[in-house]
Amino acid sequence: MQPAADAPQVVGRLGRFDGTTFAPVVEGEVDAAVVHVFVHGWMPGFRTRERLLAATDGVRALHAWDPRLVDPDGRPLVADYTPLLEALHGLGPDHAVLWYSWIDESATDADVLLAHRSRQATQINGRRLAVALQRALARRPGRHGRLHLLGHSHGSAVVTHAAASLRRPPDHLTFLDAPENQLTRIGGAADLIDAVLPRLHPGRERGRVFVDSYTSMFGGPYHRRPGLAAVVDVSLTPPLTATLDPVRAVTAAHLYAVDWYARSVRELQRGVGYGWSPLVTEAAPGGPGPAVADLHPWYTAPLALRPLDVRRRPELPLAATAGRLARRSQVRHRPLEGARLAVTPAAPDAALSFTTAPGDQLLEFDLSVHGGDGGEQLDLAVDGVAAFRSLTRYPVPMSGRYVMLADGRPGEHLLTARLTSRRPPLGRRAGDDAARPVTVHVTNLRLVNTPGAAAGFSPTRTMGAAFVAGAASGSLVTLVTLVATGWTARRVLAALTRRRAATAAAGSRPRAWARPAWARRSPCPRRCTSSGTSRV
Repeated sequence: MQPAADAPQVVGRLGRFDGTTFAPVVEGEVDAAVVHVFVHGWMPGFRTRERLLAATDGVRALHAWDPRLVDPDGRPLVADYTPLLEALHGLGPDHAVLWYSWIDESATDADVLLAHRSRQATQINGRRLAVALQRALARRPGRHGRLHLLGHSHGSAVVTHAAASLRRPPDHLTFLDAPENQLTRIGGAADLIDAVLPRLHPGRERGRVFVDSYTSMFGGPYHRRPGLAAVVDVSLTPPLTATLDPVRAVTAAHLYAVDWYARSVRELQRGVGYGWSPLVTEAAPGGPGPAVADLHPWYTAPLALRPLDVRRRPELPLAATAGRLARRSQVRHRPLEGARLAVTPAAPDAALSFTTAPGDQLLEFDLSVHGGDGGEQLDLAVDGVAAFRSLTRYPVPMSGRYVMLADGRPGEHLLTARLTSRRPPLGRRAGDDAARPVTVHVTNLRLVNTPGAAAGFSPTRTMGAAFVAGAASGSLVTLVTLVATGWTARRVLAALTRRRAATAAAGSRPRAWARPAWARRSPCPRRCTSSGTSRV
């Protein structure tokens, strides 16, 4: 017997944490005053094991909380995040804790140059998360739970794209060591979400998205970037790890932001971290933490043994920084004249090419749907990399109608669109709207350009930059070596010349003057007499 079309279905990739285990999320069942959604990041070294277990189980992907996913030391992957999930679940029955899994696309081999593969998948997984949340959350008139999205590492980019794609944005967005420093940019691992965050209009007032970021290894401050002055940045000091393995030490420092935030949840009375979240301060005014509007832009926790002792970090106004921010704030929109895409069930695929210039970070567009039953899905890809997904019954707001151009170099690129049909929405049956053909239009495409914006590095660009840097450094070393060798050779030749000249001058003098003092004495005969005595 076929199940009814309106039967509740499981929302894939989401799991609900009950304090000890994870349960599948059924569509429309999450009904809590506060919903916390955690998203993991890049998982190096788990690719082979995840694919093996998925093939053994006969499933498309394994969930990240599966206890069989262990590292070479036998430690389960879920153990790194369980303290945070337990702390959030301990806030009370009014708090629901969800975990979004995308390990099938974030797991790679243990190679630092493969981090770009995880970051490339953050856009599409952010769109998937937005659709999954809108399916999972209860839709009751007049009842709106508050939403808190937390992302670790590349998960911070996933929650950012999800927040931009939700019809009702989250109340609180938290980044746990989001990779943004120069090292991650060179390696192709940087989130580059400072181009997307201004679309959410972060703020401290009620009704605005509150954004805080905690840095322990690879992160960087956001509050000095255009449109992000309301972001709260916190620099953490991870404790030293007693190990000779540098990879393990770096991993521990990277995960420290997760442990620190879990501690701030458990020790809510300290009023830092989660303690200053609007989910806490607005629910209990006058609590231990400062009001959101009174928060300083930048904090630091300098003492690893007293991690929750947070201090304000002083900032010096730098003219160079102010000038750079002024230049970067001059965002320009360049329309692509005549560019548009239209897809229908009869012609589900379409494509167009466009040309980018230095500084182009986003490609914006308008989206319109005519007809259909709400079960159609539109996917967009840039140069073959999936970047956008929309389910027609969950219209994407203007803030989410974009694709990032983080990997491509300035030049020609390809945008492709595909329309697929999914199951009918709840309350409808297949064939109810069969007579209503659907057409999806992607129009008014325009490039968003930020002068002086730092671009990400693809593997090709990384290798090219490494080659150029190696060639330049090699040429410089060669030049220095040649100069030093020439200088040394000249000095040695000059010294030899002076020595030969001195020797020649000494040979041309009289013999008496050339001989040493002891040689200039009168020679003593072999036999000489003194006082008539013969001495030999």
